[in-house]
Amino acid sequence: MAHRTVQPILVHFGTLFMFCKVLGLYPHDLQAFQRMHTLQGSKIGTAFVCATILAVVVAYNFLIYSFADEDRELKEAQSTLTFVIGIFLTYIGLGMMLTDQWSALRNQSKIGELYERIRAVDEQLLRENIVVDISKTSQRILIMLALTVICEVTILVSTYIILVDYTKWISLLWIFSCFPTFYNSLDKIWFANTLNALRQRFFMINTALDGMVESHEKLKRWANTGGDSLLSTRKPSIANVSIDASIEYLYKDFTHMEAVKKFNMPRNKITPIAHSLNFYGESFETPKKPYKLSIQPPSFNMVYESELSRDIEKVEENLNNLCQLHDEICEIGKQLNELWSYPILVLMAYGFLIFTAQLYFLYCATQKQNIPSLFRSAKDPYITTIYLCYTAGKCIYLIYLSWKTSLESKRTGICLHKCGVVADNNLLYEIVNHLSLKLLNHSVDFSACGFFTLDMETLYGVSGGITSYLIILIQFNLAAQQAKDAIHNADESVSAMPTTDGGNTTALMELFTTTFLSSIHTTPY
Repeated sequence: MAHRTVQPILVHFGTLFMFCKVLGLYPHDLQAFQRMHTLQGSKIGTAFVCATILAVVVAYNFLIYSFADEDRELKEAQSTLTFVIGIFLTYIGLGMMLTDQWSALRNQSKIGELYERIRAVDEQLLRENIVVDISKTSQRILIMLALTVICEVTILVSTYIILVDYTKWISLLWIFSCFPTFYNSLDKIWFANTLNALRQRFFMINTALDGMVESHEKLKRWANTGGDSLLSTRKPSIANVSIDASIEYLYKDFTHMEAVKKFNMPRNKITPIAHSLNFYGESFETPKKPYKLSIQPPSFNMVYESELSRDIEKVEENLNNLCQLHDEICEIGKQLNELWSYPILVLMAYGFLIFTAQLYFLYCATQKQNIPSLFRSAKDPYITTIYLCYTAGKCIYLIYLSWKTSLESKRTGICLHKCGVVADNNLLYEIVNHLSLKLLNHSVDFSACGFFTLDMETLYGVSGGITSYLIILIQFNLAAQQAKDAIHNADESVSAMPTTDGGNTTALMELFTTTFLSSIHTTPY
């Protein structure tokens, strides 16, 4: 028997790795990845990533400086609220990109160990006759890459053509505005597919446990119905043989078996009787159309097998191996969460702030107010919609995938208890209870540096927070505009009053004279 081997999951990360390597996002050795499909640290790669960081930071700041005239007009023409928000959010995107690259530099050796642990888990699963299908991983990565490129190019080109003065050569720097989000998307595609791989392995363990339960239930049903006693009462038959009606009696006489026929013949239908006789001088029926034989062969002495009905020591060993694999996958999940904890935290903060600010800037644009230069995409509602869907899609997908992976890991305990219940064995049930305590202490939850858990409850809270802060920002903006209009109207009213030759306002002089004289007449001596 040939020795079966598992395929490393990094085989399907080739296209994504090339993107990250060429753009200076990951510092790992390219030759080691292509030859052995492993992630190894590289000094040359580290230097290239550092050079990329320096180049992008300089180009990004030069972009901000090139469009600074519009921001100065914004500060002079409006309250400082929009200006401060724009400056803060302008650099939070750059900070998000730097966090991804810094994490890749800091964890370049640990990431390689993580994928080696996944490969070891796949080998142990193969020993338990559990094969993990990773053939769709490359297809999933290509779809994510295509969606990322389409969204980035659509936002960049449409904003450049519609909202940027492309007649000036300095407008070419606008291409650097998409670098932070594009780098972040590549990093999160890597994280999402690794997380999905862990979820798939949890699912395979749960499927194996469910298969044990299902096979044992079939065995119990077969035993309750008397096994093959029901089959012995049925007449034996032969199937998958085309039998002509004129020689059907030969099969009956020599094989003592009847041909399997369909039993859905219409009722009260009389078939014509042939005028020929068989070997014994008896007439036999010749149907008008030959019946089609069943394609399913008959079942003789079928016995169901169940892994839970074997020796209790083998069952305990099998369940113990699956629980140990579950614990190892949970530890890998914790390590994965630790490696990407800071990038995930920055991404969630960026998504919350950008979503709120983009909607606020869209409101400002509808009110004919100036907005920061790097957020000019808010002037167009269609570009804003694409941008918000793109940003929210990354955050929501990672939260959803983390939540589903956590649920899949916790479902293993339920599947294990089903094995104990369906086996109806006290010794096996004690084993299941012991293993369940281990599973309870090795659950995995994904969080952003411990600040909040990545689940649907967090997504609900973030949605409510965006709505609340958006209303607050709009109220501040309305109050600032009302105060500005009041000051403007007061200045216009003062400037419209007639003045004397000395430059004093006539109305004010009359008011002072009237008040002063009236106070003199009313004051007693």
